[in-house]
Order: sequence, then C-alpha cells, then structure tokens
Amino acid sequence: MLKHVWTAREVFARPNFPLGVRYAYPQPPEPLHTHDRFSELVIVYDGAGKHITGEEIYPVQSGDCFVITGNRNHGYTDINNLHLVNVLFDHGHILERIPHIQKLPAYHVLFCLEPRYRNRHQFESRLHLGPEALGHVLNLVGTLKQELDLHHPGYEFMATSLFMQIVGHLCRCYTHSSDTKAHSLMRMGKVLGYMQSHYRRPISLEELVAYAGMSKRSFMRVFHEATGLSPIDYLIRLRIAKACALLGHSKQSITEIAYEVGFEDSNYFTRQFKRVVGESPGRYRQHRHEHPITPPPIHMPLTTPL
Repeated sequence: MLKHVWTAREVFARPNFPLGVRYAYPQPPEPLHTHDRFSELVIVYDGAGKHITGEEIYPVQSGDCFVITGNRNHGYTDINNLHLVNVLFDHGHILERIPHIQKLPAYHVLFCLEPRYRNRHQFESRLHLGPEALGHVLNLVGTLKQELDLHHPGYEFMATSLFMQIVGHLCRCYTHSSDTKAHSLMRMGKVLGYMQSHYRRPISLEELVAYAGMSKRSFMRVFHEATGLSPIDYLIRLRIAKACALLGHSKQSITEIAYEVGFEDSNYFTRQFKRVVGESPGRYRQHRHEHPITPPPIHMPLTTPL
C-alpha cells in the first residue's frame, strides 16, 4: 500500500525555521504516512484511539505523549473523540544544537530509545502525563503556537525557548515515571547522558559498564539494541557530531578541533570523519560555508534512519 509522505514544505510555514504546531480536534482516522526529515511530538489530551505503525496497533488515550522519529510509518484508527496536538520539529536543526539538553538521560529515552524499543515494549514505555503535568505542557504548546502564528520580531528565539521548556518539562516527567519499562530505558539514557558530558576525555568500556551497573555482556547487547552501534562507535560519532558544529562556525584548525572533541590523533580523526560523514573535514567545512547543512545524526548509522 502506498503511504503518503509529509514533507517539510507541507508542515512548516517557514522551512528555514522547522518548528510547527498542529492541533487535531478531533483527530480523524488517518492512514499510514511518514515524515521527510522531521519528527513529531504527539500529546493526546482527550478521548482515545489506536495508533498504527504498519506492524503494530497500540491504544492511546488522554495523557499519552510520544515521539515519532524520521521516516517511521504511523497513523490512527478506531477513533473515539481523540484530540491531540502535534509539535513538529527538525531534530538536527533544533535539539542537536542544544548541548545541555543532551546531558539529560530522559532526553535520550524520549527522543531516541523509546521510539526504538516501542515494538518490544508494546508501547508500555511511553510517557503518560497526569492532569497537572498535561495542563502545564498544553499551556506551553499553546503559547508556542501563538508565537509561530504571530511572527513578531524575535519569534524564533521565543519559539525555541518555549520548545525547550516543553522538552525539559517532559524529560522531568519521564524521570519520575513509575513504569518499570521506563526505568530500564532510563538506565541506558543515563549512560548516553554521561557520554555527552565526558566525550572530550578518554572513556573506557569498563567505565561505562560500571556506570550502568550491568555485566559487560549485557551492557554490550543492550547498548547495541538501543543505539544500533557499539559504545566506541557511538563515542566516535558523538565526537564527530561535535566537530561538525565547530567546523561550521569556529576558525580553529582541523587539528585543534580534533583535540577539542577528544581525538588524540588528527590523522585518525580525519579517517573516522570521512568514514562517518563521507568527506574530509576540510571539504565538510567548505560545504558548510557554501551551503549550511545539518550535522549527521549520532544515534544511528548514517545509512539507517532512526
């Protein structure tokens, strides 16, 4: 069956600022569709229905909050007065540029791990908000939509700030979730947050295993399931993502940037950069200056969308 692809041109009023809000009151039955290079934060605030992915069907109800990443198939069926709001965003353009949010374990869980584990957990690891938390986040979303609609001077800054408040609030809610499957994801989220905080210095596998409180064999298996990568390859890609940002706006030399992001050998940095990004750091810097682009994602191999 052919699936509709939502493009950035369709969903963002201003493609150079990929952040948007769409209310569905009520949400009609919707066939499978995918997103082209943007993600969707779904907040259900009334009614119930079923969320479909092509392989699985999950019940959703008021208070449920979850993220649809990249080109994952999804839609809705069996609607019963379902009301929801979608916050649409380009992950690389918005979230990947906020280093502090990436240190929060719940950020990695909400935006990377829970979507990846959804089938295995039968959607039971999704975030569910109580009435007070739901009301607070809906107020923030309403103010965000107002900023985007009015387009007053400085709206980009205000809208980004509001989106960060929404993300931060949801991360805190997930941290205090009582669901056991959420706790298992938080353990790996803590490891990813730890790597974000300490990527500049050498990080050993033994250090990560001890921090996770797991056996080495279990840690390696769970880490690969969560990210699609080994711990060392994840660390390399994390450092390269940081290097991409520096190459885009810093005047530091390539050797200085290599040391800045944790590589002890600039030649090794160049080889790994070319393996991950597909071109040398010098060519990447030149292309960034000529045509600004989003740095590559960390969590998954570049050939496998999240």
